[in-house]
Amino acid sequence: MADNTKRRKIDRVGFLSEHVMALKEAIHPDIIVKPGDNSSGIPSHKAVLAVKSKVFRNMLESDECKVAPEKSIIIPDLSYEELKSLLEFFYSGTLSPDNKHIRALYLAADKYDIQYLQDICRDLLISSMNLSFDNILDVLELSTIPADTHLKEAALLVLASRNIHMIFSKRFESFAHENPQLSLEITRTCLNKLQSYVVYCRQHHRFK
Repeated sequence: MADNTKRRKIDRVGFLSEHVMALKEAIHPDIIVKPGDNSSGIPSHKAVLAVKSKVFRNMLESDECKVAPEKSIIIPDLSYEELKSLLEFFYSGTLSPDNKHIRALYLAADKYDIQYLQDICRDLLISSMNLSFDNILDVLELSTIPADTHLKEAALLVLASRNIHMIFSKRFESFAHENPQLSLEITRTCLNKLQSYVVYCRQHHRFK
């Protein structure tokens, strides 16, 4: 019984992945989605766009779209490769951790109301911070655009726990000039973490 259930799940994934063929092979498309970098448009399907994003649905139902040449819509804030990644996600429901456009997709997910994609991108951004501390400030700045408290808190925790010395770097000094409120939150988080450590040490008689 367990083997049958496992096989059915594998078959289901394979069955659903065939939807990507409709995009890659442009099977009966009825809309052209154009990026903002003047690259070629990507043939797609209105129904897929509409069910994945309410914003896209409203765009498709607007009078402007109905009279547009080639029945097309333009996504001005995405490049061709970023748009391609977004559409592939619409058709497959999966996103590789190695995807190079996580930041752009995260912002697109917020702008076009694609909560599932935003959740996946957030998880990948948090994972990337655990692997490398170089991008923590970038992720913190990114978290303020959609006011994502979950992403911000995760980044603050990583910075305060493992990379507190960053607040003494020239990079942080430049960052603080551009993001004073966020820098204040970072400093407070680091001080709270340090205070907790001092209390812990005193309780365990590490120093008086």
